[in-house]
Amino acid sequence: MNTHVQPPERRDNMKNQGTILIGTIILCMIVLCVSAVSAADSGQSWNDNPEHITAMKAYVAYVGEDYQAMMNGAISYVGTISGSAGTGDLTGAEQQFTATATSVGSMTTSDAIEAALSQMKGEVATFHTDASNDLKTYNGSESALHTSVNASVTADQATIDNLDTAWWTARETSRLDEFTHNDAIRNGALSNLTAKNIDVSQAQGIETQISGLQPSLKSALDARDENALSSVNDQLGTFGKQFWEAISGDMWQPRETTRLAEFDNRTTNLQDQLTNLTARGIDVTQAQAILTQIVAERAPLKAAFDNHDQQVLNTVDSQLTALYQQFRTTVQGYRQAAITTRKVENAGNTTRNASFRQAQVRYNARTAATGGNTS
Repeated sequence: MNTHVQPPERRDNMKNQGTILIGTIILCMIVLCVSAVSAADSGQSWNDNPEHITAMKAYVAYVGEDYQAMMNGAISYVGTISGSAGTGDLTGAEQQFTATATSVGSMTTSDAIEAALSQMKGEVATFHTDASNDLKTYNGSESALHTSVNASVTADQATIDNLDTAWWTARETSRLDEFTHNDAIRNGALSNLTAKNIDVSQAQGIETQISGLQPSLKSALDARDENALSSVNDQLGTFGKQFWEAISGDMWQPRETTRLAEFDNRTTNLQDQLTNLTARGIDVTQAQAILTQIVAERAPLKAAFDNHDQQVLNTVDSQLTALYQQFRTTVQGYRQAAITTRKVENAGNTTRNASFRQAQVRYNARTAATGGNTS
């Protein structure tokens, strides 16, 4: 049976607001993180999906430009208060950050870009530490630092905004493509079970609700509304989980029906065997005790199916396999004993018949010798 087990819809939260502190001043910066896309199990790998990679690269370009503008503002201020003496470490950290961000342009997998983002986060932390130390060393003003950073960002705002727009555009394309892709997987699972005459009405109802959220998802992306997007993704995550739980239940039910019917037929057959042996005068007490154990396994067998617990089901099946073997061996022993008994009885009959025939020969011989009269 084809069992698609699809994770819930991902929470597309590539852009989360965060902060970096320099002294007591807060520089509003974007947290360097890109949430992974849910891996679809129909052969399409999101790790190298072109649209997803494009969106990730656009994100890195956007945050890279934004961070660099803030770094330039901080470097400019530290250079002013230190006579350029304190900018070496900051410039080095910025150059390393920029080099890492630039390297993402040639990357082709989500894993590689995630690794680069992690490295960039570390480089930002290094810049933060160096800037904090320089601010203390040269008795800088947090207010003046803030002004310098804001001025640098403002000067580069047009470029930052363009990159932000490019990122949202790529993000929307990737997210809607993912939605369509996952929708196809769900409908494929429904079609697969329907073709097997399995009732999927519950799962179909959930899928209808999921499909109905596509306009809301697109609207949130068009509006660049993080809160609305988070809300839609939360709903998709909940419905997605419910859908695959319903599908799992739909697949378990026919398995349970078939398996319990097989179990009942088999135990009936085993009891018939014992009834036949008893009718032949064979004591089947030991085999009957084993069969009682087998019948007792029906309740845990059904519970395993009802709970969709494959591990428990495997355990019950293992126990049944062992009991079936014990029953088979015991019944074979009964039959072998019966065969042996018949052979012994037949051997006794053969001996008696042979003795009778020998006695008859002797009688005939005597009769012949006396002319047929032995009296």
